[in-house]
Parts: sequence; C-alpha cells; structure tokens
Amino acid sequence: MSAEQFWKDDPQLFNSYRTSFINKKQRELEELDYKCWLQGLYIHDGNGKLFSSLKQLISNIVASFSKSKKDNTPIDTYPKKPYMELEKDKKEEEILKKKKQNYQDFHNSLIYFGTIKQRYLDNLKKKGE
Repeated sequence: MSAEQFWKDDPQLFNSYRTSFINKKQRELEELDYKCWLQGLYIHDGNGKLFSSLKQLISNIVASFSKSKKDNTPIDTYPKKPYMELEKDKKEEEILKKKKQNYQDFHNSLIYFGTIKQRYLDNLKKKGE
C-alpha cells in the first residue's frame, strides 16, 4: 500500500490490505509447519530404520552368546499430521464434545420437565377423583 493510498483513499482499503497481509502470513506459517513436519517425518523414518537394524544386530550378537528372548519394544511413533493441524483437530473435537454435552443436557432437561408435567397431571387427576 502506497503512502498516497493510505492518506487519500478509503480507510477500509487499509483494513483490506491488513487482512490480506495477516492471511498471507498465516498461510506461510502453515506451509512452514507442514514442511518442518515432513522433514521430521523423513528424519524419524530414517532413524527408525537405523535403530531397528542396530537393534537386530545387537540382538543377534547377544543371542549368539546366550539364549535370551528378543526385546520387541516399539519405537516412538511420529505424529500423523503437522502440529497446527493436530491442534485444529483437537479444538474441533472439544467443540464437538461440548455440543454433544449441551445436547445431552437439553435432552435431560426435556425429560425432567416432562416428568414434572406428568406429576402435575397425575396430581390433578387425584384431586379430581
């Protein structure tokens, strides 16, 4: 945005530029997060293969000296998605959980008020008899 546009044009133009800039930076941040995640996945995969081959080598050496059971401890798992996507999914799950809880509360209140209504009607019948 030029200085002339800033001072002489519509003030909403500044807001449009600002919103566009913020959105652009957010997209760049998400892209960087994805690239870091992908790079980490490659490193994790390579380290896992190296670790498993070293583990196999050591277990073969130990097995040749003694008769012991093989150790099958799992390697740490790598996240399935970038951290920002995991956070978004977690927030969406929390929102869904809250919606379900609100629906359950509403349903319970309907049941409660239905029972109060039924008691009231039963009391009217008893008085009428």
